[in-house]
Amino acid sequence: MENRTPRLFWACPYCLLDTSSGASIAVRELLSYLAQLGWSISILSASIFDVEAGIFRLRDHWDHFKENRGKIINVNDGSLKHAILSVESTNRFNMTTIEEDKFLALYTNFLDNFKPDLVFNYGGQVLDLLITNEASDRKIPVVSILANASYQATRWCRDVDLIVTDSKATAAMYAEKQGFHPTPIGTPINPSLVVANEHTRKNVLFVNPSWQKGVSVVATLAMILEEKRPDITFEIVESRGKWEEVLRVVTKAFGNERSSLSNVLVTPHTDDMKPIYGRARIVLAPSLCWESYGRVVAEAMMNGIPAIVSSRGGLPESMGKGGITVTFPQECCEIPYNQFLRPEILTPIANIIERFYDDKNFYQEYCQKALLEGQKSTTQAVANRFIEAVKPLLLKRAGDRNSNDQRLYKHKQYETA
Repeated sequence: MENRTPRLFWACPYCLLDTSSGASIAVRELLSYLAQLGWSISILSASIFDVEAGIFRLRDHWDHFKENRGKIINVNDGSLKHAILSVESTNRFNMTTIEEDKFLALYTNFLDNFKPDLVFNYGGQVLDLLITNEASDRKIPVVSILANASYQATRWCRDVDLIVTDSKATAAMYAEKQGFHPTPIGTPINPSLVVANEHTRKNVLFVNPSWQKGVSVVATLAMILEEKRPDITFEIVESRGKWEEVLRVVTKAFGNERSSLSNVLVTPHTDDMKPIYGRARIVLAPSLCWESYGRVVAEAMMNGIPAIVSSRGGLPESMGKGGITVTFPQECCEIPYNQFLRPEILTPIANIIERFYDDKNFYQEYCQKALLEGQKSTTQAVANRFIEAVKPLLLKRAGDRNSNDQRLYKHKQYETA
């Protein structure tokens, strides 16, 4: 039998170069590490992003994508190469039947030519079911990654051999509600990409000012401390949400509509968080929705930055002992997450923020705990858990099967731009 390294095929309409998607960032980091280990990696995606801001890495080439709708754009990305089908809309729900048919044809051609040992993906829509079904029909093991709480059925994983997830909390939630048992592996993070070169430890950091992420809590805390401690600055990094839009709603609810606060610095969406972590003293992650994991929190831990997180989902797990967990009333944790907590309810959290600034010993103790917690999310640690989980599937050597052992479909080849 040929002695070779594993062949893994990532096939999913969502683009792995999306800077607004935690799942895409995690998968890209994992695949990059596997490629450096010598694995053969093939990637097929479409120009689909969680939000339009996610095209950040491709912004200089976006006109090329627009000019080549329906064609494959090949993008070199370090040790990875992405084959991206250029589609009309960046919104997954606007992907047309014709575009999905093109994607499926490309996918089967990749299967014919690449002969993977594993197909890896995520998603629960019809195209995703066809992807896993086609692999299963060819007796190619399928691994899916589950990184949110929105999968409320089980048809999507009928043809999936292994489900991996990022936290024990999410694994337990799905085992209880849906009866399947994902394998928790964590979220891979490359320290060299997120650990700041120097730390001034000035700001209270909050990323993605959206309702589900608890922006109403952060806005209220900022208003409390604007009056009480104007020396404490909040830095808001925009991703899916817009701070000014939400702040107007929150301040209007309290009787005085405003578009800005004097103690808040707003930073545009970026793919380089190192200087931002360099300015951060603490991180806030008061999510009101179920958070499968807290990537920003885990990155903060690597930087030795304490966090204050809500008790939702895997957030406490991503922080460990590196910060403080708070619990919000259940009525605030329901869609559309726009119920406002009165300032007096949030005052204890404001007091904790103040203590992180004023009590040096208290702060340093949590900084040391954070650094220790950060070690469990390194890419190497998570990749090792992934490799151990997929080892039984790799032993099947699906890529060694002869063509006659698989159902092969011939499709039109689509033009590469």
